[in-house]
Amino acid sequence: MFSSEVYTRRRNRLIKIMPEEFLVILPPSTSKPTSADGHYPYTPNLNLVYLTGIDQPGTWLVIHRRKGMDTREDLFIDAYDETHAKWIGTVLTKEEAADSSGIEKISFNSTVEKWIDRIIMRWGIESVWVDFAVAGITGDSGRRLEFANRLIYSYPHLKFRRLSEDVFRLRMIKEPEELETMKEAIEITRRGFLHALKALKPGMLEYEFEAELLYEFMKNGEKTPAFPAIIAGGSRATCLHYAENDKPLEDGTLLLLDFGARKDYYNADITRTFPVNGRYTDRQRELVEMVIEVQEEAIRLLRPGKLHSEWNREVKEFFTGVLMKKGIIENEEDIEKFYYHNIGHHIGLDTHDENVISDELKAGMVLTVEPGFYSEEEEIGIRIEDDVLIGERENVILSANIPKYPDEIEAVMAREG
Repeated sequence: MFSSEVYTRRRNRLIKIMPEEFLVILPPSTSKPTSADGHYPYTPNLNLVYLTGIDQPGTWLVIHRRKGMDTREDLFIDAYDETHAKWIGTVLTKEEAADSSGIEKISFNSTVEKWIDRIIMRWGIESVWVDFAVAGITGDSGRRLEFANRLIYSYPHLKFRRLSEDVFRLRMIKEPEELETMKEAIEITRRGFLHALKALKPGMLEYEFEAELLYEFMKNGEKTPAFPAIIAGGSRATCLHYAENDKPLEDGTLLLLDFGARKDYYNADITRTFPVNGRYTDRQRELVEMVIEVQEEAIRLLRPGKLHSEWNREVKEFFTGVLMKKGIIENEEDIEKFYYHNIGHHIGLDTHDENVISDELKAGMVLTVEPGFYSEEEEIGIRIEDDVLIGERENVILSANIPKYPDEIEAVMAREG
């Protein structure tokens, strides 16, 4: 994680866009039980992590400012529990939480709701921002949304707003420290790819190839990947989110690998498509090079000042022209048969990083660029994906050192050891 100065700077940027009087509340996410005494791996509220550097369960951030007063920041954490420490492990002390976050006022979370009541009832602050995930009318509400609803029910007169979009806007522009951490995640991803690529051979099961990736990730200190890898051999690569990863990899087919390592919650997301036997057929090489050509144009078109939807439309128009020129399609609408997803997404603390889709693209944002070609008739699926930093004048391909061109891939696979 970063120094406390980084988190203080981020909170100051958030405070700067707040009105004179305000109350900001970032509740924790919750751990989901698997059984009477088991839990799924805990995923913290990443907006909270972004602003404090604390990923411990039960952590709350409360910031408020009264008219004519200085801004006050309070962090609430779990109290030390001797039984919990014996069974699961210890928790942060108040001093450790202060050192990590840069917040001086640390309390135990048993008092957080009384503190919120005091701010609203005694000091009359009516403008309240709460961070919560939106579930929609078809989804299941989480604890953060339940807290927000309870707050509105208890104080119907409040000027209530969701905080999340404001934090998303901060997260969309990557700071130097974030970029360095993302580069570390990409480097671990590169090492895993090269290790697994050299082990690949016809007849290997998809999950055996995945095991080679994960082995190298763990050797480099990361037990949890950015997301479950897609290991799709042959025709299975035409399914965008193929997940079984349990079929044999056949001689003469391509393998689509969508994968990434994680470093301190920052993610890499890379896709490569390569031959199981180490040599592309002429047709496979032609199609892979075509997708790379589209990706290169997509990276060129990724510029500040555009809407994401505009960029996506431009790439699709270019790809349509390429497919028509090659005689793969005759009509523009036929592109949907071979390319049926968008060109990319923001990446950072989340693999599909939080963003505000109505905002224009800006320098400092990092997006994936991932065109694909999927033909059920030819039983072939190809996708090439890189992580790209938008620059004022020129973009930077953060994952440029991960081989993707056919000649590079064949050279790596020809090496022994």
